[in-house]
Amino acid sequence: MSRRVAVFAREPRIGHVKTRLAADIGEAKALDCYTKTLEIAIQAASNQALELWYEGNPASSWIERRLHLKEQPAGSLGNRMLSAFCDGVDIVIGSDIPLITNSYVDRAAELLTFVDVVLGPTEDGGYCLIGMRRALPELFEGVTWSSTQVLGATLRNAKRQNLRVELLAPLWDIDDATGYDRWISMQNENSAQCAQSA
Repeated sequence: MSRRVAVFAREPRIGHVKTRLAADIGEAKALDCYTKTLEIAIQAASNQALELWYEGNPASSWIERRLHLKEQPAGSLGNRMLSAFCDGVDIVIGSDIPLITNSYVDRAAELLTFVDVVLGPTEDGGYCLIGMRRALPELFEGVTWSSTQVLGATLRNAKRQNLRVELLAPLWDIDDATGYDRWISMQNENSAQCAQSA
């Protein structure tokens, strides 16, 4: 049985995405990075019942590809994710994780058969994936979003509610020039390896 997976996205236009990164590398490069990592997230969720929950206006390419689109409600990240879970979504993932894969998302979907909550941690103290068997508003209480305490606060909330939690392998996201340079280096290494094996 496939799970409903919501990829959280923003309208891909100059000045609207990756503003922190854009301050370091420029708006054009930041937009290019965003569109590529968003595509990675879409592909990672493609084995499941993929939904693109967007902020802003939907891109024409999303409409042309007939992606299942839903507009995110207003409010904090926690409120927006909770709205998705209350709508029946099983898993929410972000759109700036270069190493997220089908197997990563599929593993989260499998684990929800056995546990209440699945989290995909990121190296900066947050998470790139969260799955729930049912909507759990208490999981988001008191969480300071976009901080290094997001994962820890979420786990403490889960413990207080005696929820069964499973953690996936940690990944990393692209928030600033350091993450961007890491991504570019990874791409260059992959290109070099392909050239050597050709």
